[in-house]
Amino acid sequence: MTVHQTAYLSPHRLKICHEDIGNPSRDLSAVRASTSRAFTATELLVVIGLVAILAALLIPAAATAHRAAARASELSAARQVTQAWTAYAIDQQGQLIPGFKNGLPAFEPDGTPIPIDSYGGGATIAARWPWRLAPYFAGDMRALYVGDHGEFLSRLGGGDHGEMLYFASLYPSFAMNSTWVGGDSERMGFQPHTLPSGAPHPLARFYISRLAQFTHPQRVSVFVSSRTAATVDGQTLPGYFRVESPWLVQSQWGARYDPDDPVSCGNVRARWGDEAVVATADGAVEGIAIESLRDMRRWADQADTVDFRLTPP
Repeated sequence: MTVHQTAYLSPHRLKICHEDIGNPSRDLSAVRASTSRAFTATELLVVIGLVAILAALLIPAAATAHRAAARASELSAARQVTQAWTAYAIDQQGQLIPGFKNGLPAFEPDGTPIPIDSYGGGATIAARWPWRLAPYFAGDMRALYVGDHGEFLSRLGGGDHGEMLYFASLYPSFAMNSTWVGGDSERMGFQPHTLPSGAPHPLARFYISRLAQFTHPQRVSVFVSSRTAATVDGQTLPGYFRVESPWLVQSQWGARYDPDDPVSCGNVRARWGDEAVVATADGAVEGIAIESLRDMRRWADQADTVDFRLTPP
């Protein structure tokens, strides 16, 4: 005889089983508790390490991208300055703007003449090239003052207007190669055509004064990233209106570029590693290494050697 035994569950036990199976929240709570217990200190350290690695990768990349954008902005600004320089020459029947010369008019971006009694002397402001070129920037001079320099100009604009005109003429972000291009009365420019003896003056026209005179416009620098040792309100200014070539009558540059001494390389500033932004007479703009700029053929159209220089009478 076979006896079949049937397990007997009381109603109370059946109720408990039914509640255990049919209550998802109890199951989920158990999973959550299990998961939280499994998130150990080791795993936390792994996560922190991964975040640190990502930060180490992303922060330099962001800095590099920012620097590349700033360099591109300066190249674009230099191109605008060169276009204004060319437009001036075209309006003057090919005559180039002098880098420094007294007795010439200067204007604000809206065409208003700068008065003679401006801060520091209107004549001094007008002698420098920036405000004589101002009308060719379509009312916006910001191309001459890039990066932090633009912020400095904006602060000046909120104060004495004459002071702003003066410092803006003295410290643009780009310097002109005025000794060799356009002429500079403080660098042997604008000499009489003849000597007292009546003989032709050998320095009367050693610089390019007209667009048509260029033989090598693709290599001659007109505007270069510049700097100065001057400070205003404790802030060192990044620009200057005039750059000096490596040679004139004698050497004018030091043996090496010193980032703390503007005179070491003629007020040229290597803002981008060892490169300065250079705009040439043909309108091209590029970054050029300081050591390459020691070649006088990049400064004087008539130069045929690296150390070309003038021989005064």
